[in-house]
Amino acid sequence: MAAALFVAILGGLALSSLALGTSPALAQASATLGTDRAQLAACLRENRSAAPSCIGAIAVGCLGSAGTDRRAAEVSCARREETVWRERLTQALQVSGRTLDAGQRSRLAALHLSWEGFIAQKCAFYGSIQREGWQLGRQAGCELREVALRALELERAAPSQTRRPQSPPQIFR
Repeated sequence: MAAALFVAILGGLALSSLALGTSPALAQASATLGTDRAQLAACLRENRSAAPSCIGAIAVGCLGSAGTDRRAAEVSCARREETVWRERLTQALQVSGRTLDAGQRSRLAALHLSWEGFIAQKCAFYGSIQREGWQLGRQAGCELREVALRALELERAAPSQTRRPQSPPQIFR
């Protein structure tokens, strides 16, 4: 039951990050998503010790190429980057869940659902206190930042893929 809940939550997250439909726009979005993934991966490789500095890199570049409607572009560019970070977040959750028993996976899933609710409310409130016309863009930017920070947090905490040789603990005085 707990494993099914965890899988259902992760599946829902993956589906929410995909564009639905079949059209040339979908093909272009898919190509853009691949480019965005590569751009973010390169930024994270180059800035290992300062990974949070990569947050917003895709959205800022997207805004730079936006037309005259910067308010609409702010929302779409933030959502575009959030999609890449959400993929990383989903992957980090899956990796984290692999080493957990069913009860722990269930708690992780419940924790993540609570986190999603908190972020939705936090960013909706933040957006609502902004100037008229900028509210949606600022809310989208808040959501992007929070998803990215959570993805980075889980990636840092994820079990390593390679086993390190065990050595005795060292005590520093």
